[in-house]
Amino acid sequence: MNVLNLDSIKQDLIRVAHFCAVKGLVPATSGNFSARLENQEILISVSGKDKATLAEGDLMLVDFLGRAKDSNLKPSAETLLHTQVYRTFPNAKFIAHFHSSSSAVLSKVLLKQGIKALKLEGFELLKALSGVQTHEYTEILPIFPNNQDIEELADLIQPVLDKLANSEKPLHAYLIAGHGLYTWGSTMSETIRHVDALNTLIESYLLEMQLNKVMQGKEEAVKV
Repeated sequence: MNVLNLDSIKQDLIRVAHFCAVKGLVPATSGNFSARLENQEILISVSGKDKATLAEGDLMLVDFLGRAKDSNLKPSAETLLHTQVYRTFPNAKFIAHFHSSSSAVLSKVLLKQGIKALKLEGFELLKALSGVQTHEYTEILPIFPNNQDIEELADLIQPVLDKLANSEKPLHAYLIAGHGLYTWGSTMSETIRHVDALNTLIESYLLEMQLNKVMQGKEEAVKV
């Protein structure tokens, strides 16, 4: 890969991270971002950096096994979760992982109730996801329990990714309970669009749940 192309990808990746930071989706030093390069290499954000100030010096190269290439920097602790998405989905070129309160709280509550996937349906904004043409669509986001052992977590996630990668409906993202959301895209702009749409859809889902509860309470009060 020539230097100009690599520099362009670096700037695209930084734009994704800065977008998430402006939206308040990566508080403190949370979140991680990556881009697929040629020759089975990945450009990924280093560990422990504030994404609002992410710069080229905060990006490093790793191989598809998550091993650093020509660098003493430490890659994101969740590098293996990035590499498995790239292996499973050939069209994925950028990955964004953010820690919004809505994604963390909702995934935690649902999984605690034994619900292993979030279903988003009936929202017009679903059409912002690649391959979706109508609001009459159900987007399914798998939910996985959080685990500090990333290898164990990757092993748990892989069979689900494999199954959904071959399904008729494209998988756009997944959730880690109490943690956050992983999404990806074939371009920088598509990845940003997925981040924005999915975060808004999750917030809309939460608001719908709250309003349904309020309305149910009013209906019960009327019956009494």
